[in-house]
Amino acid sequence: MNNNGFYGLSLIALGMSMGQVAVAVEQKPEGFIEGSTFSLLNRNLYFNRDYRKGQSSPAGNGYAEEWAHGIIGRFESGFTEGTVGFGIDAFAMVGLKLDSGDGRSGARSSVDVMPYNSKGQPEDSYSKVGGAAKARFMDTVVKIGDVFPSTPVLAYGDSRLLPESFKGATFTNTSIKDLTIQGGRLHAMSQPNSSSMRDGFSTFYAGAVDAPWIAYLGGGLHRQ
Repeated sequence: MNNNGFYGLSLIALGMSMGQVAVAVEQKPEGFIEGSTFSLLNRNLYFNRDYRKGQSSPAGNGYAEEWAHGIIGRFESGFTEGTVGFGIDAFAMVGLKLDSGDGRSGARSSVDVMPYNSKGQPEDSYSKVGGAAKARFMDTVVKIGDVFPSTPVLAYGDSRLLPESFKGATFTNTSIKDLTIQGGRLHAMSQPNSSSMRDGFSTFYAGAVDAPWIAYLGGGLHRQ
């Protein structure tokens, strides 16, 4: 190949490289609508517990069971363009009783799937509606409102019909490679079988937590 041919190929390669750089520079970050997602989950739950001894069950018959269906809708927006981007997260959930009654329900026990009235009878349905405002600055995302933290210290439960949620503020930062820093301050929660978004704190198996608020801060490594 002569020098003219070599220089010609070099100029073509340089032009292609510059074109790729220009495309990369012109790409815009996700927008509020462009970066949004919506999901709809149908969850059917049948729960049965055999107490072996009749006197140890709430109904006194040796077992408890409930059958219900849950519908969980979630919307997560992207972030508006600019130095600080803003967005929202929202959800709507409903739980429907399919089969349960006074003699079989797990009223006031860890079997509880549906909420109960003053007589201990399961309600026909219940719902949850909530959301959070969020902001992103560089590598930090802050959320304020109804949130679903998942950390070794504090995590929302999702082993019943509808998930728990917490009310407060959280942040996540990923400025350092392979390190995620997160923290939050929470002042209320929603139990799995409750429509209220301002229940007191309670662990799933250990009972109530005597605290007006809970805070956490930490980080985790995640090498790929």
